[in-house]
Amino acid sequence: MSDILARITTAKIYPAIGIARVGNSPTEFFVGPERVGETSSPQGGFKDAQGRMKRQAARFRIFGYDSEGHLVREITRKDAAITWTVHLANKKAAWKQFKGLDGNRPLRNKTVTDRSSLIIDPGARTIVGPHQSASFDTGAFMGQPVPLGEMRTDDDGRLLVLGGFGKSGSPGRKALPNYANNNGWYDDVSDGPVTARIRINGATADVSAVGAWVIVGPPDFAPPVGTTTTLYDTLLQKAIDASELKLPERPSFTKDIYPILARTIALKWVSEIAGSNHDFLSMVVPPPGAPAIRARIFDQLRHPTESGGGDMPMLLSDTEEENLTVTRRQYAMMKKWSDGDFVDDWNGSPIDPEITPDGLTRAALDACVGGPFYPGIEAGWLLRDVYTCSEPFRLDHTHVMAGDVTKQMALPWQADFYDCQSEGAFGWWPSQRPDAVFPETGGPQVPWTRGLVKSKKTMVEHWWELGVVATRGEKCVETERKP
Repeated sequence: MSDILARITTAKIYPAIGIARVGNSPTEFFVGPERVGETSSPQGGFKDAQGRMKRQAARFRIFGYDSEGHLVREITRKDAAITWTVHLANKKAAWKQFKGLDGNRPLRNKTVTDRSSLIIDPGARTIVGPHQSASFDTGAFMGQPVPLGEMRTDDDGRLLVLGGFGKSGSPGRKALPNYANNNGWYDDVSDGPVTARIRINGATADVSAVGAWVIVGPPDFAPPVGTTTTLYDTLLQKAIDASELKLPERPSFTKDIYPILARTIALKWVSEIAGSNHDFLSMVVPPPGAPAIRARIFDQLRHPTESGGGDMPMLLSDTEEENLTVTRRQYAMMKKWSDGDFVDDWNGSPIDPEITPDGLTRAALDACVGGPFYPGIEAGWLLRDVYTCSEPFRLDHTHVMAGDVTKQMALPWQADFYDCQSEGAFGWWPSQRPDAVFPETGGPQVPWTRGLVKSKKTMVEHWWELGVVATRGEKCVETERKP
């Protein structure tokens, strides 16, 4: 055993929460973002040659730490024998109906006595070494097989988790009357724990790595467009509230302020409501910007705990009654920035130059919506308000089981994707499910679903034909749409 490896006393899996996404291409996939600020398109685009959506894989790595908690290095197959175990499940049909923040709703499919028949659970799978794979293909919904994807290892022994193929259906051919609660229906999103055991070269015993979690969600149809408050921001506030995390008092412009500004500005590419209303935010990039402009931007924010404030971001809240707020930490950081009390560390790019353990977690969660949770896209308010973490961002495997994170979500997800278009003065999740887009061929902004989707049923059938928003020069435009 080398001197460096001998220093390792603890191993952890990162990202703490990884994000995979469904797609209907049977062979092609891409890996989700791994560096903070990274939003580039995969090689060859988001669809295969037949126009089918590629799945997004979540890649997990293991990092070794010394006895004082300092990072030593990433551990790969060159350093150790690695055994990966993943358990995916979908519990939506057996869980409670979703209706806002009411946790006491009746069960979905409440007349079905065999509740286990509603849970798609193929059980855990384990693989050892590089270039191995295992499929989550033995689960079923009311007797109908429903594959949930597979797990693989790459050249270095890192883990790749790929989810289902975007298949939603009803064995009894039930209707789709509701945006979230459709009895007799299934989909193939899922979630569950990711664990590993390692035996470092020269060691005589295995070491258990601190486990992670994977969420398999719907596709992100606008990857370069983030939302003002991401799932990372929401779970960061959760960690702060639990006194698990202490952060620098002065905000970093690059890490704390710029993401809020850039993501809010970019909403114009996917929402007519956002339009050019927030273009003036760009007047403070590069920093510091005029004090009057910084104050004007701050005044646009709605206060997270008190009444008053502006309409930024122009998105609905969990209750549908008012606009979404940023987190308390985001609000406090924006206040300090407005007052000129911030670290001017801007170098012209928000992208981290290197892959880091914490950066892997943030990169994954920054691509997810942190609200509104009605019910949300990748996860709902159970993750924010109920489930416990063993450390920041890391779910406690003794209290959360496979399928628990996604069980609250819309069933099937396409029903909510159809219904949750912009409403009145605010939108829902245009950063994942665009409301309006600019076609790559030019012309004015047009509805994203035009001509392809006219109902929940047709969203189930045609979701993969819809366009994906990608960066083209200084614009974000709709690409790869079925003609």
